[in-house]
Amino acid sequence: MFRPFAAPSPVIERGDPARTAALRGAGERELAVMRQVNTDDLRICSRTLILPDGSRVVCRREFDREWVTVYAPFSRGGDAPGSSAPRGRPAREGSFYVIPGCVARYDGLGGKDGLGNNIPDGDLAGWSLGLGVRTGSIPMAGTGLPEPAPLPGGSGLDGEGRGRNFTAFSLPGGSGSGLLYADGHIPRTGAFSVSCMFRLNEVLAFDYGFEEKGILSPILARVLLSDDGDQWTWDCPGSLSPLLGFCSPQMHGDWLESVTYPWAPWNEHFAAQDQSLRGARRIDSRCPGAPLLEGAAYVDARGAAYPHPAGFVTGVQSAGLFIYDGNRLMASKISDFHAQYAYPPILSRRLETGVWHFAAMSYEADGETRLYLARLDGADAALEAGAGRQPVCELDEAFVRAASGVNGYFIVNTQDGSHISQFRMNPAMDLAMPRFFHHALSPDQAELLFLEAAGEAFVADAFEAGELMDKGFTPIVIGREHEG
Repeated sequence: MFRPFAAPSPVIERGDPARTAALRGAGERELAVMRQVNTDDLRICSRTLILPDGSRVVCRREFDREWVTVYAPFSRGGDAPGSSAPRGRPAREGSFYVIPGCVARYDGLGGKDGLGNNIPDGDLAGWSLGLGVRTGSIPMAGTGLPEPAPLPGGSGLDGEGRGRNFTAFSLPGGSGSGLLYADGHIPRTGAFSVSCMFRLNEVLAFDYGFEEKGILSPILARVLLSDDGDQWTWDCPGSLSPLLGFCSPQMHGDWLESVTYPWAPWNEHFAAQDQSLRGARRIDSRCPGAPLLEGAAYVDARGAAYPHPAGFVTGVQSAGLFIYDGNRLMASKISDFHAQYAYPPILSRRLETGVWHFAAMSYEADGETRLYLARLDGADAALEAGAGRQPVCELDEAFVRAASGVNGYFIVNTQDGSHISQFRMNPAMDLAMPRFFHHALSPDQAELLFLEAAGEAFVADAFEAGELMDKGFTPIVIGREHEG
C-alpha cells in the first residue's frame, strides 16, 4: 500500500494565475486519488485530468518525490505573457511560493550572510560581493519599499514573522561606487536571468572626459545600431552602465583609421604625427550639445587645430540588464557588435528618477529575450513586458564579471599599450535583492518576483523550501512545465 509522504507535495502552477489557483483543490483531490489507486505502491506513476477549457492537472510520483502540475490557459482577451500583467496572485492559507533555480541572491547587510551569497548550494555558493569604497547601505525600513510579505499565518524565516529582511545598496555614482560579482553569475553560454529592485536617483550622463589627461576622449564607446552593418548610428545621450550585467568597449576588426592625438608628443605637429588605429571609425559629429575637441587645449605647437574635433567611435559588447540612454533600461546579449547588428537591444520606456522599480531580464538558450519593468510606488502598478531576440553566442571569457553600477574603462593603443581614451559611467542609484538564475524565467516567474517586490507574496528559493515544508507549509512551485 502507498505510504503517504511526511511533507506536503509541491504544486507547480503555470498559465493564468487566477484560474490555476482555482484548480488547486482539484490538484489535491487528484493526488489523493492517485495515492488511493496505487495499491501496488508503484515507484513511478502519474494521473492526469484534462478539462474542457484546456486546463489540466497532472499528478506524478517518481521514487520518493511527488508533485502536482496545474496548467490553465489564459482566457481569450485576457492578460497573456508579454502584456501588462494584473496585480495579485491568489494565495492559500498554509502555502508558500517557490521559484527554483536561483544561483545567487544578495540580501545585503540585513541578510543572515551579510555580503555573501544567500543561496548556500550550487556553483556560486560561498561568494561575496565586492563593494566600491563609497557604496553604502539603507536599512529596509528606510528604503520606502513595500514591507516584505510574511509567510501565511505570520510565520517567518527570521523567527519574527517577516518573510525577508534585507538592506538596499546605496550607490552614489562616480568613482568608488558600485557592486562587483564573481565570475559565472552570468554564464558565457546558455540561458540566464536577473532580477532586482532599484531606484535611479539621477539621469545617467554620457562621460566624454579623459580624466587621466585632463581633456576630452577622442574615442567614444557606444551602443552602435545598424540596418546593414555598414552605416552606424547611436542614441543620444547613449550613456550605459550595468544594472545587473557587464559591458566593455569592443573594437571593430575591419575599421582602420589614420589618427593623431591631442597630447604630447602628437601635439608638436599634428600633420606630421600620425599612426594607424584599427577598431574605431572617424565621425563627423557628436550628439547635440556634446563637447568637441576644439579650443586652446586642442592646437599643436604650430597653432594648427586638432584635425578630428568629433573624434572616433567604437562599439561595445554587453550581457544583462543596463541603465541606458540616460534613464531607460536595456536588455541585451551581444558578443560581436559588428557581426550581430541585426539584433537591436530591447529598451524600456523612460524611467522616473527617485522612484523604486522592479526589473528583470530573461534570456532563453535560443536567444528569445524578455525585459520586465514595474513601478513600486502605487497600488495600481502593473508589470510591463517587452520581448525580442538576441543572438545565440558565447561571451568573451575576459569579460564575464558582472557588476551593478560600474562601467569604467581605458581604451588602449594596441601598438604600445598607452591609454588613448577613458570613461566612467557609474550611476547614482539604490539597489535591493539582486538575483541571478542560470535559466530563463517564465512570464509566471517574473510576475511572481514582481509581486514579491511589491510586498504581495513571499517567494522562497529552493533551499528554503525544505525548512518551510517541515513546518507544515505546502510549496506552490512556479516554474516551467517540465520542472518538477
